[in-house]
Amino acid sequence: MEPLRSIKWKLIIMYLGLVLIVMIVSGSYILLSLRNIEMEKSRSQLESYAEKIEEQVIQNNDTEHFQDKILGADSNAVGIQGNILDAKGNTIASTSVLQEPYPVYTDQAIIAAMNGTPSFSSGKKSTDSFGLLKEWMSYATPIQGTDGNVSYIIYTRLDAGDMRTSLDETTKTIIIAVAISLFLAIIMGYVFAQTLTGPILALTKGAKNMAEGNFEQSLKVRSSDEIGQLTSSFNYMASELTKNMSEIYQEKNRLEILLHNMSDGVISFNKDGGFMLANTAATEMLEVDKIDMDFSTFIRKYDINSGVYLDMGSEPSQKVTFPVGKQYINATFTPYYNATGQIEGVVVVLQDITEQKKLDDMRKEFVANVSHELRTPLTTVKSYTETLMDGAIDDKEIAMEFLGIIDSEADRMAFLVRDLLQLSRFDNKQVHLDISKIEMNEFLCLTVKQNKIHAEAKRQQLTFEPYAEPVVIHGDRDRVGQVVNNIVTNAIKYSLEQASIKIYITEDDTYYKISVKDTGMGIAREDLPRIFERFYRVDKARSRAMGGTGLGLAIAKEIMESHGGRLIAESEYGKGTTMTMWFPKKSPELRYTEG
Repeated sequence: MEPLRSIKWKLIIMYLGLVLIVMIVSGSYILLSLRNIEMEKSRSQLESYAEKIEEQVIQNNDTEHFQDKILGADSNAVGIQGNILDAKGNTIASTSVLQEPYPVYTDQAIIAAMNGTPSFSSGKKSTDSFGLLKEWMSYATPIQGTDGNVSYIIYTRLDAGDMRTSLDETTKTIIIAVAISLFLAIIMGYVFAQTLTGPILALTKGAKNMAEGNFEQSLKVRSSDEIGQLTSSFNYMASELTKNMSEIYQEKNRLEILLHNMSDGVISFNKDGGFMLANTAATEMLEVDKIDMDFSTFIRKYDINSGVYLDMGSEPSQKVTFPVGKQYINATFTPYYNATGQIEGVVVVLQDITEQKKLDDMRKEFVANVSHELRTPLTTVKSYTETLMDGAIDDKEIAMEFLGIIDSEADRMAFLVRDLLQLSRFDNKQVHLDISKIEMNEFLCLTVKQNKIHAEAKRQQLTFEPYAEPVVIHGDRDRVGQVVNNIVTNAIKYSLEQASIKIYITEDDTYYKISVKDTGMGIAREDLPRIFERFYRVDKARSRAMGGTGLGLAIAKEIMESHGGRLIAESEYGKGTTMTMWFPKKSPELRYTEG
């Protein structure tokens, strides 16, 4: 900071100026007063001396005796001279020259006295009896005769050098006093200014530090005056700002944590369309490493052309669904406003609705499948019934054949409705499980015997390798049997002739794993994740031709999960499939109870 711009130096300069003005005014007044006093004193001395010359010389003596008598006239001052002039201004007696020729005086005071008026003059310079040039104060007064005319002029003068010397000494003293006063004023002014500007500089530095973000500071309060109160207020402000900024920082951190840990994506644009912020979920949903596009680029890139624009005004939020790769994203565009109600920008909330869309598609497919599964037998029943009603009932052999087909289709619809009701009860958690201990070596041997005839019909080899130790699980015997039979039946049904179907048991610390491995046609990789969906068939024409409702594996999966286990499929297309049932070793916590 420049010195002259500092308030401290401004105060010092003002203080010095005030002292200087006071000293100049007071010194000038003293000098003028002293000069006036000296002038009045000198005038009094000159008048008094002139009166004595008149009384002692002129009134009692003749002209020829003036010179002798004037030398004896009393004078009450040093350096005073007396002279007597005639009416024409010629000197006829003098205390400075004792004999003729007397000096000739040309003074305005003498001219005034010749005209009958006493007069003073000062500052007149002339030589003395020794030829030295001096400054004089003079006084001339006329002495009138009996006829009223001026007979003589008494002219007295006093050396003003002593008075001038005295005034010069006084002036010098005053100048020294002024210099000392200014020096003391500089010291006192600096101390005075420091007491004012020190706290102000500390406050300025504190405010600068605060502006740079350092709120944790406290200034020392050195006094209880206004500056001390200001310092106390600054400390209070700093503590409050520290508290408020801490709360704001914590709230900001909470909001950032919430924003970046949201499952929904969030993108914000300002009123000019510039990108402001985006969370991690948004970048993942849009399959980009970083979002740095403006609003118009965002709209064009993802082909959002449903009337969405930046200045939405008071319109409600708009929703748009668009694909990103294999995902489907639902974007909600919502404007936000400032305190005056003007739009400040747009917030875009992104939601991944891929699973929701898949579920919706599965629901539609499920309804279509149920409709299709029911429509085929109903059409058959309707057709054969109408044929019987048209007269075929009279031919017993044909009628019995038709009734057999109707009975078979009715059974097919009954099986479908039974499976649907069973799945519905699983969905509504209304299934009662009768838990008991099941020794799986014995149980699987019985299952193999029951299905052996079906495997031999296709010249398939169905084998079971009993485990070396007893394998006891806790489960509902009928439900477990339903799962095992469904998997074994599928292995036989979807394997070619002379295929090998092998059942074996493994274990880990938590589960017994019962696997059914076949060398059948296998399942394609893209179909494998969906085989447990309801009505899903890998080869729809072949599956329907072999019978079944398409709900077996879905029911099996629900049964395994209700026992606290899992059902896992592994397959290589063209080489075979392995279905593994995971049964917990401990008694499971039942997920379903009778409703």
